[in-house]
Amino acid sequence: MSLLDAFKPKWQNSNPDKRIEAVEEMGPSNQDTFERIALYDEEPKVRTSAVKKLTVISALAQISKNDKDAHVRRLAESRYFDEIVRKLKDSRAASPEALRFINELKDTRYAEDLIKNLPSSELRLELVKLVSKANLLAIAATKDAVEKVAMEAVNKLSSESLLQEVAKSSKHTSVRKVAADKVKAMQDAADGGKRAQMLLMSKREALIQQAHHLAAQKDPISVKGQFEELMEEAKALGMGPAQATLDGIYASFVKFCDEADAARIAAEKAEAEKQALVNHLMETCAELEALVNENKLQENMERADQIIAEWNDNKSKMTPDAIRKFNQLFFKVQDQKKKEVPAEEGEATEEKESNRRELLDQLQALADTECSETTSKHLHGIVREWEKLPLLEGSDPELQEYNSLRSKLGEKIAAFNASAQERFEKNSEKLKAIIERVKGFNENEDFKELSLKLRAAFQEWKDIVGDQKFKYHELWLEYKSATERFQEMRQWQSWHNENDRASILDELELLSKEEGSQEVLDKLKNLATKWKNIGPISPTKFAEFKDRFQGLFEKIKENCAPFIEERMAQRVKNLADKEALCQKAEELLNNAEIFWKDKFKAMQEIQESWKNIGMVPKESLAGLMERFKKVTGEFYAKHKEILKQEDKTREENYERKLKLCEEAETLTESTDWNATSGKLKQLQESWKTIGPVPKSKSEEIWARFRSACDGFFEKKRGHFEEMDAAKQENLKKKEDLCAKLEALDLSNISQELVDTVKSLEAEWKEIGMVPKEAIETINSRFASFVNQFMDKYAQVNEDIKKQLADIKAKKQAMIEKVKQFAESAGSNQLADAVRDLQKEWRELGSCGLDEVNLQKDFREICDDFFSRRRDQLDIQEQARQNNLQKKILLCEQAEDLLTDLNEQTVGGAMNKVKHLRRLWKEVGAVPRSESDKVWKRFNSACDQVFAFGRKDEAEKPSES
Repeated sequence: MSLLDAFKPKWQNSNPDKRIEAVEEMGPSNQDTFERIALYDEEPKVRTSAVKKLTVISALAQISKNDKDAHVRRLAESRYFDEIVRKLKDSRAASPEALRFINELKDTRYAEDLIKNLPSSELRLELVKLVSKANLLAIAATKDAVEKVAMEAVNKLSSESLLQEVAKSSKHTSVRKVAADKVKAMQDAADGGKRAQMLLMSKREALIQQAHHLAAQKDPISVKGQFEELMEEAKALGMGPAQATLDGIYASFVKFCDEADAARIAAEKAEAEKQALVNHLMETCAELEALVNENKLQENMERADQIIAEWNDNKSKMTPDAIRKFNQLFFKVQDQKKKEVPAEEGEATEEKESNRRELLDQLQALADTECSETTSKHLHGIVREWEKLPLLEGSDPELQEYNSLRSKLGEKIAAFNASAQERFEKNSEKLKAIIERVKGFNENEDFKELSLKLRAAFQEWKDIVGDQKFKYHELWLEYKSATERFQEMRQWQSWHNENDRASILDELELLSKEEGSQEVLDKLKNLATKWKNIGPISPTKFAEFKDRFQGLFEKIKENCAPFIEERMAQRVKNLADKEALCQKAEELLNNAEIFWKDKFKAMQEIQESWKNIGMVPKESLAGLMERFKKVTGEFYAKHKEILKQEDKTREENYERKLKLCEEAETLTESTDWNATSGKLKQLQESWKTIGPVPKSKSEEIWARFRSACDGFFEKKRGHFEEMDAAKQENLKKKEDLCAKLEALDLSNISQELVDTVKSLEAEWKEIGMVPKEAIETINSRFASFVNQFMDKYAQVNEDIKKQLADIKAKKQAMIEKVKQFAESAGSNQLADAVRDLQKEWRELGSCGLDEVNLQKDFREICDDFFSRRRDQLDIQEQARQNNLQKKILLCEQAEDLLTDLNEQTVGGAMNKVKHLRRLWKEVGAVPRSESDKVWKRFNSACDQVFAFGRKDEAEKPSES
């Protein structure tokens, strides 16, 4: 250590390791020191340690550009990007600096993180405007919570597959719609408008189905407006051949509406006539009541008789209460008639005889009327009048009817009296209990509380007694005696109450001088409540205080009138806003095109908006709340069902994933590496297609599945690592063997040399696989020696020379044969033949020095063959796809014939089908996966047309 080091900071020590140690020990607040070290220290490793802890953005930028060491520059650049990412995540506004940073990061690996996690929507929007990578735009369009950002991203997207994903998964309905529209436009452009035509046909069919549904409603008048809207929509859309069908449905619906309207008018007319009769009878009843109450019955007896006769004719159409009221008046009329003095004795006798039937009618009416306190009195009066009439004997019908009605009334009166007595006894017990309770009241408790108790006891007394006070007179005297002791307290409390009321009047006087506001209204309401809760005062004072209170109350209300009017206007506006929210909620509930997750979020927003809107007019509150509660209740009931279904689906998903876990666990110990790897990958793909499981089980099931897969792949990885080591060892062996071969002297070919080469070649074949990247190199090295050896060997051995010449000729012929095959590379048979030639080539062995060039030519011609084959297969596949589109169009044309198939059109439809079948035969093959499906579709439509035609011909009468 240098002596000067003792007087320097540790980070300036001459020993680089000490300087690194010093950097590690310093905290994040030493940024100036880190910057100085990172910029000026001579040792790269010291600068590296400082850069790791440096957060000064400008310094990091300088180092990333100017440092002499490439590693330090890369580290500084990475740290620079990390720091500006962190700073951007802390930013809440789009400052010039932040925008500059965004521009620098737009094409880096940090862009995805920023797209997902930048808190500032302004910065996310700027980043979306700058990035060009489709996957980043898709992330923003799908997951960004701000609609504006997501919309900018989806507008920049041009990938159909990514747009389809956005259309399914975006958080925003508007973004999903834009994505779906762009996909539709692309597909329409690709299929020449065919998809649009299909969509038009499906819309027409949907309108026809909706028309059938509306026409089948029991109350056509209620859906007439909907049908009119449907017809307008159909007019705007254009129904084409389906217009006639729709017009027929509409004509039938209009006829149904006219019939229903006529029935409604008839029913309303009948109801109106009935109501008019009821009103008329009620008016005549009121007229009769007035005659009775005003003692004008005797001079208007003829009119009374007319009213009674009219009531008797139509009594069945009236309510029980109205009939009872009429019967009571009827008895009073009869009582009045009895008071009339007859003019002559003979006439009186005749009248009595004629009144026998009238007395029986009175008895019948009395029997039909609910029993009351006066029923017995009316019965005695009728009996007295009956007894004045000539005596009837034997089985006279009128006498029998009289006796029966009197007996029936006697039973009713007896039952009524028994019930009344029982009620009297029960009420007496209740009244006695009230008296005992009043006697137990404590005189020393707060009189206000005591007064409330006394008032409640008296109200309870009145509710029990009703208008039959005389029956309970003795108990009433006991009750008065029990409450007399509170009289003095009442007087004191009355004085106290007067002071309280006077105090409230003074407050009202002051309040009447203030300008109208909500606060004034609240105070007024509070004072009015206090006024009501103050106990009784003397009658003279009460009248005086009441007039003054009323005057001040009206004056304050008048002062607040402008404010109340303004508040009412606001409440009317609030009513409109809340009605709009109700309509929005109803439309949301009935909209089947919106994802339920978005619906739920939208409903929560509607409820939040509802809470934030103020009060509405009082008269509209009940109906509005009922409407809103109904739609929200239906929504959350449906939401509950959906959650139940989701829970059920999650449980089903859990069971499916559990089976995948069990299947994966059975494969963990497998050593069939390739097959098992493929199987596990299939299981992993299946896992991805299965939806979510219950949250409580999600981590557990995923950990189990991952553990099973990881267990196998760890073993596989270990196995292949061992194999890689063995391959390296094999490569070393083959390199050593090549070196031995290359060291041989080929200038003098002897049998010993041949045996040596054969031995080494056999040894080569015994050596296992080598690393993939070294296969071609080591094999070429070995083949190069073999070719040289065989060439030398052929020079001294005629048999070998001839053998090599034969191999060379065969290989040249193979090359020519493959060249010939290249023109028809699409043939499966030729492809198999080329593969057989490749196998045969390998089995022939080397032909000497010419092997290298021949091998090169053969490889090139084979590659050319298979390249041409791929091109021809692509062309064939495209042709099959084109044929598929042609056959789908023929299917649609055949299906269109079914939409308007009837007795008049079936002949032309059958001829059209024959023509379509001829066209079908002219179209070539389609992809094998679609062949059966498209044929069944076409054949089914054709068969339906011919089936209809055969049925039609069978139903026609044969000509004689």
